[in-house]
Amino acid sequence: MDFSVFYDFDYSVFSFFGSIQSTVMNYIANFFTFFGDELFVIPMVVVGITLIFFKKTRKAGIALVFAIIAGTLITNVVAKPLFDRARPYITLAADEAYMAWYNFAGALTESDKSFPSGHTTGAFEIATALFLTLNKKYSWVFPVIALCTGLSRIYLMVHFPTDVIGGFVVGVISGIIGYFIMRGIMKLIEKSKFNEFDLAKKFKKA
Repeated sequence: MDFSVFYDFDYSVFSFFGSIQSTVMNYIANFFTFFGDELFVIPMVVVGITLIFFKKTRKAGIALVFAIIAGTLITNVVAKPLFDRARPYITLAADEAYMAWYNFAGALTESDKSFPSGHTTGAFEIATALFLTLNKKYSWVFPVIALCTGLSRIYLMVHFPTDVIGGFVVGVISGIIGYFIMRGIMKLIEKSKFNEFDLAKKFKKA
């Protein structure tokens, strides 16, 4: 795919984020970018598996686990190798303005390809799965955090804005996939003895 057609859009967004750079913003961006990192996403699989053993959170746990699996497969196995897009700090290495923004933001380097943003995918697959399965009174927080994660990847200059848009799309689709897989699995669970299992009750008895 020829990503050069998006150059003007990507660069104009980079210019905006470059204009709001500050030391405080660097700290904020690095904080939110963590919510899409492997060090956060992989442990969330363990969290999801744990939630399955509690009846109140079983749906969220199943959706979460399969959303992460779907997002990982779509992003890392299919999309990144298929599109083979280089990181902006490689493509724009000769651009003085971009490199100044990139260096000020911390000059982070990543080992994989750029499209779609894996951090954004990870944040949105988790956010979508949890938003669809948990109480809406507080689950709206997850998409907000995911949005901040995606924006942080642009601010840190390690992803083109179109990478983040791609990650958003893949993440949301993955979360929806996880949700529908959960619904199918729950129909099977409801017919099994595991349907009545609740680890919370075990703790109460203990």
